[in-house]
Amino acid sequence: MRKLLILGISFFFLIGCGSLYRYAKSGEVGWALKKAVRDEHKQEIVLKDFTPFKWDEFFIFNPYTSTEEVCKQLGLNSIECKNTIKKESTDDSEMLLVFRQQGKVVHVEMHFRWHGDFTPAPDKPFTPANAVFIVKAEGKAADGSAWLRLRQKTTEKIH
Repeated sequence: MRKLLILGISFFFLIGCGSLYRYAKSGEVGWALKKAVRDEHKQEIVLKDFTPFKWDEFFIFNPYTSTEEVCKQLGLNSIECKNTIKKESTDDSEMLLVFRQQGKVVHVEMHFRWHGDFTPAPDKPFTPANAVFIVKAEGKAADGSAWLRLRQKTTEKIH
């Protein structure tokens, strides 16, 4: 009877941990973005200020993008792919972020979209110079909080 009780409590605990697991999956860049947009209410994000590593290209992959497609876009062969891209988005709430420096992948992380939503992801990478985003509240998240989109800041002048 005791084992059954422990099993039952463990089962209910694991069910409640689904949300916690998603939060824990987010990487250091995602947590820094969350702090900036959710906790500090920043309206503009200069991505290079949130990365403790050097990079010259930043790729965003939409939810459910396969590892095969990620590696194809990054130009990685099967061995490089297996050794470099170890995460794959399997949920609507997450997307993959990849940073490269001189063609070499230097950082990969799963990003929880509630920390700042980059969707839809562009077809080409960002550079440190153009990876500047405006935070826009667009709708509501499931918990009732604002859904915060990160839209690339453009420097085009309206004529």
